Amino acid sequence: MTQTYDVVVVGTGPSGLTLANILGRLAVRVLVLEKDPALSPLPKALNIDDEFFRLLSTLGLGKAVAEHAKYPISYDYVSPLGLTLAHVDGRLTEHNFPNRAAIFQPRFEEILYEGALATGYVDVRFGSEVTGFTQDGDGVHVTSTHADGSVTHDTGRFLVGADGAHSVCRKQLGIPLDEVDGFNIRHVVIDVLDDIDDSPLALTRMGWRRNFFSMPAPNGRRFEFSLRPEETADQLLDDTTLRKLFKPYRDYDSLKIIRKVVHTFRSLLAARLGKGRAFLIGDAAHLMPVFGSQGMNSGARDAGNLGWKLARVIRGGAPPALLDTYHDERWEAVRRTIRMATVNGKLQAVHSPVVSLLRDLFFGLLRLVPPARRYIANMKYVPKPFLRSRLIEQGAETGADHEVVGRLLPNPTIRTQDGERKLDDVIGLRFAIVGVDTSQVPPDILSFARTLDARVVSVSPREATPSVKNASEPDAGVVTVNVVDDRLDAILAGYHGQWLLVRPDRIVSTAGTTEQFTSRAGTIAAAVGTT
Repeated sequence: MTQTYDVVVVGTGPSGLTLANILGRLAVRVLVLEKDPALSPLPKALNIDDEFFRLLSTLGLGKAVAEHAKYPISYDYVSPLGLTLAHVDGRLTEHNFPNRAAIFQPRFEEILYEGALATGYVDVRFGSEVTGFTQDGDGVHVTSTHADGSVTHDTGRFLVGADGAHSVCRKQLGIPLDEVDGFNIRHVVIDVLDDIDDSPLALTRMGWRRNFFSMPAPNGRRFEFSLRPEETADQLLDDTTLRKLFKPYRDYDSLKIIRKVVHTFRSLLAARLGKGRAFLIGDAAHLMPVFGSQGMNSGARDAGNLGWKLARVIRGGAPPALLDTYHDERWEAVRRTIRMATVNGKLQAVHSPVVSLLRDLFFGLLRLVPPARRYIANMKYVPKPFLRSRLIEQGAETGADHEVVGRLLPNPTIRTQDGERKLDDVIGLRFAIVGVDTSQVPPDILSFARTLDARVVSVSPREATPSVKNASEPDAGVVTVNVVDDRLDAILAGYHGQWLLVRPDRIVSTAGTTEQFTSRAGTIAAAVGTT
């Protein structure tokens, strides 16, 4: 018997479950297939970043994650001579969430799983190994097998492979996983419960022979030691070897070890992020070194970018060509992130004493330069989304466009009649038209908002008294808010009197005065469908 869904997702890792939450929230029928009998019990990924935390909050999971996670996480990078080369502050970013928050992946996946089921639109089927699929004009026809040998056939209008590094979906599509940069570094990873250090400080201690890493987790700590080229995984997993490695830091025999494994870091990216009606997200689409904590977070960005577009095609009448922009917007962004993580890893993996001393001298001098010190402390080296596609309408009239169009809109704390909240809280998982210190909402803006089912929000500076009026429809439901922090100051200054079209993933599609906005946004509306 064949069952039909809107989307079939393969894999119950963080990327697949995040996508299921997005689609479920947008009333899209989803089937998630997982070959394992249950969620993974292994603590693999460790950190969520501010953008992922922000997305989780929009999905209604922010409170559960906040109660579970440890944050904000700070980082110290120490040279072989014991000098602190760099420090990254644990802080709330422009997105109003911690730059890094440590999670325990088994519990984190439970939160995602429970959230997906709670939407009422998501079915999850464990013990279902996808063995193949075909595509035609009606959808994707998926075959999966079970432990008892039985076979199930399901159909989705679209399929998303979120099935990890060894993705069956990617192989079935015939999409190669290409090397972005030569990188092949190995670490032995040891996760422990109830460590004596419960601080939110992560430490990277670089050595001439071996690097040591100590990273906080909600229920303990993760330790890593780099492997030398001649060492084998079996050697580093041996208790005698680990006992020696831990001697300067911990009594190895007293540790409550959850997991120990040797992990090889690679820099790989799929040649395409989809083909036909099938798409790839997360580790199925890209693999990157851990340096920068962007692996799982990049998968979340994939889900955030693809999810609303799938929903728009399935339920909003958008042309299927809208889905082509997923590859257009994400591929280059992921490549830049992989390169950052690779460079970061290579800098930390230097073991030549001469090169190491030169590196340490360079970063030591940078610490004496305030702008450079802030650049590192605020993690400005991690690439931020700056998207280019036919969904981004760039105007030439103002240089300020380059500050926000194609980028994520900051998420300030605002004041409404109901008290203080975050801007995202009044927008939800939908399009928004944000007026920047505007005095009224013209009819053209209200009409355009109806075509996109967009929320209209008029934002005023903290000291102003909101007095926005609708030009013709006093009951149109415009939300007027005051910003109470500095996260939106640059936009308030650079876009005074203008309108911003903000996508459900919080990317700003275009900006301009009423006339400019309606002209540019019309092209976008045709691409994303109207209600």
